[in-house]
Amino acid sequence: MYVLAADETGGPEQLRLRQLPDPALSPGQVRVSVTTIGLNFAELVQLSGSFQIPAPDLLVPGFELVGVVTETAPDVTTIAPGRRVIALVSWGAYTDQLTVDATHVLPIPDDMDDLTAAGFPVSYATAHVSLLHRGGLKPGETVVITGATGNVGEAALQVARAAGARVIAVDRSGALTPTVADHVLPPEGLADAVRSLTRQHGADLVLDLVGGDLTRELIAALAWEGRLVTAGFASGTIPTVSLLDVLVGNIAIIGSDIASYASCDVTVAMRALSQCLAWHAEGRLTPRVPAAFAFPEAPKALALIAEGTASGKLALDLTVPWSSDLR
Repeated sequence: MYVLAADETGGPEQLRLRQLPDPALSPGQVRVSVTTIGLNFAELVQLSGSFQIPAPDLLVPGFELVGVVTETAPDVTTIAPGRRVIALVSWGAYTDQLTVDATHVLPIPDDMDDLTAAGFPVSYATAHVSLLHRGGLKPGETVVITGATGNVGEAALQVARAAGARVIAVDRSGALTPTVADHVLPPEGLADAVRSLTRQHGADLVLDLVGGDLTRELIAALAWEGRLVTAGFASGTIPTVSLLDVLVGNIAIIGSDIASYASCDVTVAMRALSQCLAWHAEGRLTPRVPAAFAFPEAPKALALIAEGTASGKLALDLTVPWSSDLR
């Protein structure tokens, strides 16, 4: 098997193609021949050495992939060889062969191609878990979503609508059209605008993917007993929060990290993914097809993500010919 691994922490330039022995299959596991791998900003955090989940002995980044099950342990009855699956892990997705517990994989519908599926797990599981499992979003509630032009933000807009919520997207760029949400607002004067739209009630739920200076405005936009779910800091700044504001508003501030679910309670993440796949089959979720790079081009693709010049989701396509002689 081949992996893209880093011998030391740093940037994407640290990744090298390495050949390893095929791991033995343990009870409860499946072996997957990988066809596509989704790329995420969090893999840059893994490579930097500051990721919240400790690295394994060999630093192989990555969270999401698609492939075909080639072998199952005798005790696995939930899936059979030959089935196309998506997989969600907390490390190790940059590989052409994954051996993983069967609880980390789900069958892919026949009408979803591999590239689309590779970009699905992290964005849509994060959105679903953050909004429904952590945020307790109910039909008819008003939710404000920041970072709405990003991959997770775009997924969150769709998931919130599929869940029956009234959706307010926050867009600093002006790129969003009104069709993606019930309302699209700029960050300036956000709290007043949200209260005006809700007859002074405020937002029942906020999903904050940005952090930074906007967080204070988001707290001011919350209804009494509102909830704020923090799931990322795209601004690059982790905000500080006044506990007095939390107390006076009787609000809840809740964390949501999909990688932690992949390592601590993957059933929550996979249940969310299963629901999202069902909504996709109904036409209620419309993921974009990622731009594809060959397997050894991961450093180039990750550099685009690091520079902020990537347009939409990126993925590695292992069906494109690549040389195993690269070192």
